[in-house]
Amino acid sequence: MNSRETIVIGVDLGTSTLRKSTGIAYLVDKNRKPWIESPPMHIKSEDELIHSCIIQMAENFSSRIIAIDAPLSRPEHGTMRECEIRLRKHGIACYPSGAQWVSKWVSKGIELKKWAEDELGARVIEVYPYAARVALDIGADVKKKTNKGRRVILEGLLGFIGGLDELTKGKLLSDDELDAILSAYTAYCKGKSIAVIIDGKDGEIYLPVKRRNHTIDEYASASEYFPD
Repeated sequence: MNSRETIVIGVDLGTSTLRKSTGIAYLVDKNRKPWIESPPMHIKSEDELIHSCIIQMAENFSSRIIAIDAPLSRPEHGTMRECEIRLRKHGIACYPSGAQWVSKWVSKGIELKKWAEDELGARVIEVYPYAARVALDIGADVKKKTNKGRRVILEGLLGFIGGLDELTKGKLLSDDELDAILSAYTAYCKGKSIAVIIDGKDGEIYLPVKRRNHTIDEYASASEYFPD
């Protein structure tokens, strides 16, 4: 790894410390394309373990963007932030970040963001892999918990992520690992200033912009699929 390069890391953040519920993946820029060098990590959601994995990935890079699949703020009023309301208006279902039953997940995301910013000097963004699949037209109508759904998502990602085909060799990744890759890809788009921001006064969610011809310079306009 080159210490001068930027690394983008995607964290599909879970809450269970009894089973593997957090996926972590990273991408680098290679030949003007997002490239995956190592298999995603699939781990229990223990804070120290998550921190250790991120440090291991990021230690040789001077610039880091970390995309977390979890709400990184709470609503000012009610159970939904403005960005979540906007997503729902576009037909994209999402969890209400102010609901009590997701409070532990939200707290964990906010704490991870603070740690990454304070300890690593990372730029941290909130992402949503399902919305990314809608934006990229990758299995938006499939269930990611099924083998069939995961196969559709993996095959769709092959057109966006260099090195993924060689890395998996047909092996089916878990839904947490796939979400981590989608999160990292969104961070890559953020780094290239081509991400869509669904925002509001109490939070913002980043989504990737769809490429037209699988080339880094050919992107659809954000307004084409997420108009105000």
